[in-house]
Amino acid sequence: MKKIKILGIAPYESMKSLMRQAAAKRNDIELTAFTGDLETGVEIASKYTPNDFDFIVSRGGTAQMIRQVSQIPVVEIVISLYDLLRCMQLAQNSSCHYALIGFPNITKNTSFLSTLLHYNLDIFTIHNQQEAECMLKKINDSDYDVILSDSISNSLSKGYRFRSILITSGTESVEATFDQAVLYGSMYRETLHQSKLYRCLLETHPFDVYAFSEDGEMLYHSRKDLYSGAMKEFMSELVPSIIKDGHKKVYRKYSGALASISGSLKKIDGENIVQFYVNLRKVPLTLLKNGLHYLDKEELLNDTDNFYSNVAPQSFIETLTRDFQVSHAPVFILGERGTDKQKFIEMLYIQSDEQNNPLALLDCSRLTNSKNWDFLMQDMNSPLSDTGTTIYIRNIDLLAEIQFQELIYTIKDTNLHKRNRIIFELTHAEKEAYPERYLFIRNTLNCITIEIPPLRKMTGSIPHMAGLFIGIFNVEYGKEIAGFEPEALELLQSYDWPGNYTQLRRVISRLAATAEEPYLNAKYTRSILLDEQKKFQSSSPGTASADQSSAMLDLHSSLDQINRKIAEIVVEEENGNQSAAARRLGISRTTLWRLLKNS
Repeated sequence: MKKIKILGIAPYESMKSLMRQAAAKRNDIELTAFTGDLETGVEIASKYTPNDFDFIVSRGGTAQMIRQVSQIPVVEIVISLYDLLRCMQLAQNSSCHYALIGFPNITKNTSFLSTLLHYNLDIFTIHNQQEAECMLKKINDSDYDVILSDSISNSLSKGYRFRSILITSGTESVEATFDQAVLYGSMYRETLHQSKLYRCLLETHPFDVYAFSEDGEMLYHSRKDLYSGAMKEFMSELVPSIIKDGHKKVYRKYSGALASISGSLKKIDGENIVQFYVNLRKVPLTLLKNGLHYLDKEELLNDTDNFYSNVAPQSFIETLTRDFQVSHAPVFILGERGTDKQKFIEMLYIQSDEQNNPLALLDCSRLTNSKNWDFLMQDMNSPLSDTGTTIYIRNIDLLAEIQFQELIYTIKDTNLHKRNRIIFELTHAEKEAYPERYLFIRNTLNCITIEIPPLRKMTGSIPHMAGLFIGIFNVEYGKEIAGFEPEALELLQSYDWPGNYTQLRRVISRLAATAEEPYLNAKYTRSILLDEQKKFQSSSPGTASADQSSAMLDLHSSLDQINRKIAEIVVEEENGNQSAAARRLGISRTTLWRLLKNS
């Protein structure tokens, strides 16, 4: 018969001896015993796990405190009525006026005996060492000659005038507790074995495992505390959305690595438990800084800059996304400069079945480093090894031909496009021939194509879109703009909008930022549109070159004006994406907004 392994933590030395004597008479337990009261006992217990012992045996307040911190079941040595009666008789023989100080498990039974036997006994209940100290000070000036106490009060009482009798447990109490531990062990031996087996498997799992209650309280972690409070708080904040959706996967940068956090909902005895697997991926730092970004649904739902989610007419969105909603095929997004294809893709992701998994943004223009490219194509931590992720590949036209071929055939040969949702994008003017790479990808991977129409084909919707923009900027700038003068709207509708939707947003933003009247007038609208026209006439149809950008700067301007112009250029080059522009400039979005607002 397999022995029950017991960790004995005695609050005083003689009890440890009793434990050893009782254990020596048995062949069904294996005892390891220490002496430690309260905090000392807790410190001893915290060194061990359920893989080390089946049960902890201790007494009184020490047992209660250990139970709060240890994952090993605690069997408490109960102070029997016989133990109490023996000590009360000693006190009765020694003094006519005595008191008892102890934890609730002692004082409850003492009160019963005192009433039954008509003993003149004052009883004081404590819950920790600090309360014991305060109680001893309080009764020090009383006429008590003797106090009955547990081990901690007995130790503290040496600094006071009265004598103390320690309430001890007899051999029969220790033996009864061992009997109880063996009984529990026999009843739950298979459960204990399975518990140890599962814990061992979890502790050696390549990922770290966490479990949280539906209230966000951490119930379990498989190894020593590896993560910061901020990381655990982040997992706790994910709990409500996982309970709602059933699962979620996100990525977060952590200690120079990329933490992959996968959460799922489990039900155990009718209780909601959220389980997390956390895997620290070693990703090249240069790739995380430049070519690879991960986004998740919660971040994007709070994005007020997304034209397609917040401003575009619903019928327009439904028409564009119809094919995407009914097929899992790779998608190619085509659109002119300023159609803000990234925001459109973010909206597609939010509406997709993969919205509870990450959106990986892979910028091919930043993959010139051979180390980054090797990681992307060969490493198991690459997004190309994922499943269930939406992978957004931008600037694929900037890859070298050999890299372009390798990427597309890797996607096809590994069925990456069937395991994940793949979205490509390219800038394409309406009257231009389709790029060769677009045609190659479309035919190789059987892509769905979504062509975002330019704004000049949506002039009938401009009043609707401009009105929604005004609502956004009223909040952002603290304005109370009611709308446009009719002539101002006519000017907006007659303009050809070479910068498309991002240009419309910028124009409305400039009008709203300086407005002092409830209606935006035609005069200032005309002035801003002329200024916009000059900028587009002075730049190439594509992204401005460094020389062109420098030429647009007036170095005789003030520093604030130069900073504003630089911010405008970078926002323009990022197709109006202020988050991307802020990252590129190394500033926050708030700072970028202030730069753009400065006149």
